[in-house]
Amino acid sequence: MPGRTFLAGLLLLAAVLAATWLGLAPPAPLPSSAPAGAFSAGRALSHLRRVLDAAGDGVPHPAGTATNARVRDQVVAEFRGLGVEPRIERSVTCNRYLTCTPVSNVVARVAGRGRGPAVLVSAHLDSVPAGPGAADDASGVAMVLEIARALHAEPAASDVVLLVDDAEESGLGGAEAFLLDPAARDVGAVVNLEARGTGGPSLLFETSGSGARVASRFAAGVPHPVGSSLLSTVYRLLPNDTNLTVLRRLRVTGANLAFIDGAVRYHTPRDDLAHLDPRSVQHQGESALALVRGLSEPGGPGGESVWFDLLGRWVVRFPEGWALPLALLSLLLAVAAAADDLRRGRTGAGRIALGVLALPLAAGTAALLGFVAGRALGLDPIFRPWVASPAPLVASFLLAGLAGGLLPALVLGRRAATGLRPGILLGLAAGAVALAATLPGASYLLLAPSITGGAIGLLGRRAGEPGQPLADLATMVAAGLVLLPPAWLLYPALGHAAGPAVGAAVALVALPLAPLAAAATTRVRALAVALPATLGAVSLAVAVLLPVADADAPERVIVYFHQDAASGAAHVLASTDTGHLPEQVRAAAPFSASARVRFGWGALRPSFEAPAAPLPVEGPVVEELEAVREGEAVRWRARLRSPRGASELQVAIPPSVNVRSFAFEGRAVPDPVPKLARWYGGWRVYRLPAHPGGIEVELVVSTPGPFEVVVADQSPGLPPAGAAVAAARPPWAVTQQEGDVTIFTRSVRIER
Repeated sequence: MPGRTFLAGLLLLAAVLAATWLGLAPPAPLPSSAPAGAFSAGRALSHLRRVLDAAGDGVPHPAGTATNARVRDQVVAEFRGLGVEPRIERSVTCNRYLTCTPVSNVVARVAGRGRGPAVLVSAHLDSVPAGPGAADDASGVAMVLEIARALHAEPAASDVVLLVDDAEESGLGGAEAFLLDPAARDVGAVVNLEARGTGGPSLLFETSGSGARVASRFAAGVPHPVGSSLLSTVYRLLPNDTNLTVLRRLRVTGANLAFIDGAVRYHTPRDDLAHLDPRSVQHQGESALALVRGLSEPGGPGGESVWFDLLGRWVVRFPEGWALPLALLSLLLAVAAAADDLRRGRTGAGRIALGVLALPLAAGTAALLGFVAGRALGLDPIFRPWVASPAPLVASFLLAGLAGGLLPALVLGRRAATGLRPGILLGLAAGAVALAATLPGASYLLLAPSITGGAIGLLGRRAGEPGQPLADLATMVAAGLVLLPPAWLLYPALGHAAGPAVGAAVALVALPLAPLAAAATTRVRALAVALPATLGAVSLAVAVLLPVADADAPERVIVYFHQDAASGAAHVLASTDTGHLPEQVRAAAPFSASARVRFGWGALRPSFEAPAAPLPVEGPVVEELEAVREGEAVRWRARLRSPRGASELQVAIPPSVNVRSFAFEGRAVPDPVPKLARWYGGWRVYRLPAHPGGIEVELVVSTPGPFEVVVADQSPGLPPAGAAVAAARPPWAVTQQEGDVTIFTRSVRIER
């Protein structure tokens, strides 16, 4: 009988896992014939095709380029075709990514039924130089256009401002420019649209202002809600930025939506229409439209709430202030259950203590197995997080979690297992209290199973021994409903580095089944752990044997041509995310055996090097205008020019130089975001638009004695020596981010 109950529990766990997977599937796209007030992916994709065609098939459209201008003009034409008259706001912005860039924002407005604060819906116009940006973020632009059409047909309660901003990929420049736009003064809420992949469900992953108001509107209006306060809590701890990072300074309610599956194609040429999932466009667009309409309505709760979706159909939410009292209640129920077991002589205090230790034993073992599985691929978790065929790897993570969750039943055996049930409940409740006190937005992960297990366990005790397995199954289901969705999403978000977290999450879901397994025979207990562990090892072996990259999930190989302007020495550089060059690329030039750092600020991307013939062109020209000492500071002004007509000039300042300020054409550049120091090895790299007549910069430092800076000019594309290497990339390798570029550098010594 115990063995059958345990088997039923495993089948129920599989059912919850399947329901979670189905709940995360985005909805079918609506055709162009959908009702006028509804969001239709069919109509949005028509906009998207025309917008991308304006740039050219598969052609990138970064800020400041002719292709970007053509895309912008097409967006304007699309708005006008909908009966909405947009305006173009041009400016030059300097941002905390130390980038100054020209900006051309497209701003439009759709009138609402009333006169309340406007809702802003935003997406960005530009792509990275390496890819066409069909998902990131032309899909968002198409959604904005379809939302404009739907709101024109069925107006929201208040006006809606539509922002298609520029230069997001250059440091959120368009969002910075919008803060000075007159329309910004009318905004009372923001919905931002992003993409970090090419498919998957649309996630409400960040809120600002009143998270409770966003959650209430999300729960009331979104047809297929997927998101949680956990995502927003974790996102706040990360150094990532989107338009909403800047728009938060409006101090209004904000919501950020994105889809993240297929992140291996992010910022590469594979971010194209062929790989964009129309279901993701439908899901994100209909969620955004519902949020825009909901946030246009006045009122709503203030403050923060704890919330999560249930199988992509419903939203459970409660005020954040309830988290700690509910967690304490779950702990009280767990203590009462343990005390009842002690009073009735069902177990002893020592066995309950062992049961409490089952939680860290299960989660820790599963996390260790997940870590080993992730590292078995030998890939860097930052540069190459994802693989071409992830199913066997993810299966190994899930199976590691199952083995870890059932391990306490095998280790403790039947005698000590009498303390498993109360001990597990105490451990879950204690964890819920800790999360509620520190990260309340994440507290529901342990609060749901602990309060469910405590409440049903209390009722089950009245029914005697038969009621206890019911409490175990209910606890497992509650844990699965809240822990399995983030477990599913962890690989798309983090890649193979997600192994420990996925394993630990699944172990916590399986752990309530451990008392049922412990009551079974020794053979059943051994099989319960050995079988998933063996299957996990087989899955991992398959994952290791499969190719890391293919044409749809390509390896990134970025090619640079570098020339020192003073010495004339030239090299072709190749940086790869797998740590080794494809044989086809290595055969195209006499590359070094190992990767090295050519520029001091390039520590994040070491490159393989091959000597090349220098180009007969001049590198960046530096005309010093002023170098004076003012007390402890040195002020240096210079005019920088690129005789070869490069599109970008850079000023790189080593970590030893203490920068007080930097200005471009009289515009002060703000202090950098902290993560830039990690990207550039402590260097400050100012990236500036070049002009034929040159640009003027001013640097103020407080550094004793002479110091050096490096001035560079950078242009897209490669000369013949570099182009030959780029052409040698196999079909499963592509460039990434800023693409293949030519860069000349010149060291400048400042004497004052």
